[in-house]
Amino acid sequence: MTVDQNTLRRRGVGLIAHDPERSYGGYTLYTPITSAGEIHLVDIEGRPVHTWNSPHPPGRQAQILPNGNLFYAAKDTSGPTLFPIWDVYHGGIFQELAPDSTVLREVRHPFHHHDASILRNGNLIITVVEPLAPAAAARIRGGIPGSEAAGGVIYGDVVYELTWDGEVVWRWAAIEHLDPEEVPLNPHFAREHWPMANTVNELADGGIVVGFRSASTTVAVDRADGSVRWRIGPDVLAQQHHPHELADGNILVFDNGTYRDTTSVPYSRVLELDPRTGKEVWSYEDNPPQNFYSPYMSSAQRLPNGNTFIAEGSFGRLFEVTPGGDVVWEFVVPQFRSFGEGVGLESSAGAQNSVFRAYRYAADRLPWL
Repeated sequence: MTVDQNTLRRRGVGLIAHDPERSYGGYTLYTPITSAGEIHLVDIEGRPVHTWNSPHPPGRQAQILPNGNLFYAAKDTSGPTLFPIWDVYHGGIFQELAPDSTVLREVRHPFHHHDASILRNGNLIITVVEPLAPAAAARIRGGIPGSEAAGGVIYGDVVYELTWDGEVVWRWAAIEHLDPEEVPLNPHFAREHWPMANTVNELADGGIVVGFRSASTTVAVDRADGSVRWRIGPDVLAQQHHPHELADGNILVFDNGTYRDTTSVPYSRVLELDPRTGKEVWSYEDNPPQNFYSPYMSSAQRLPNGNTFIAEGSFGRLFEVTPGGDVVWEFVVPQFRSFGEGVGLESSAGAQNSVFRAYRYAADRLPWL
């Protein structure tokens, strides 16, 4: 018998566990980060029920829109390369796809990276980079010495509100509203990109949440004047992903934990935080904690029945937990591929099944299914 040499795949893929009495049910959407442009939907038994196909690899992820169509943030492989890892996490293409994968509308931006979502007014909110002026770059603290981009350039994060016609109608630059002394880069990250946003989405009152991985910081931005309403920093978070507002105003966030100062063993957790105080309201971690760990990517979603749906993104493990922390559904992404294979990027040494995010949807969000 030939032994599969992929460690993760050897442990088992597809549906691993399901407690129908306590699971919310529904359909799970995921986009393998190494795919050539396939977005997958599976039912609660882990059975494939639909696939969208795009000629573009994922810029990061896809979401179901309220109208049942798909919002897909794809990668423009013909775009500029600003620094080596830019080819890994830039996107640049935003599409609304019909269930049959027909492109209903599309807009592009060459300096987009990581996240994008659609605002309630129908426009997009996206994260981009702009090169910092030399005087501003000199203010950036932390990071690996000498790791700036070519020519000593540091790219700073900027949030754009973008229309589907490509017009920028609102702009927020981190360097104009955050003090680099108070938001330094973690010493393990390159100085080419500050503070490296990986999340942007809308608050109920129209404000914006932005998460910065390399500075372990999440902020809420006032749309009227760009001021920072609140900030949760590395005393609480460690390279977090997907901070977003819950119905009661709390913030749910996947706390990756690679360089957490308070422990020698890296592990991940999901936190519900009161943004006014930064205090923990609810948390999930495994027992022992290191059994649950994703060094990058990942997400968490609060479900209508109070359960939480989690994507341990680095390893393609999607699971659902009760408020008490019991796992009631678990699925491992079965699609493995080497990163960059066939999409113009340098291939990694081995195949992986990682996802940036995943989402759970009730059947009424998929009326065409």
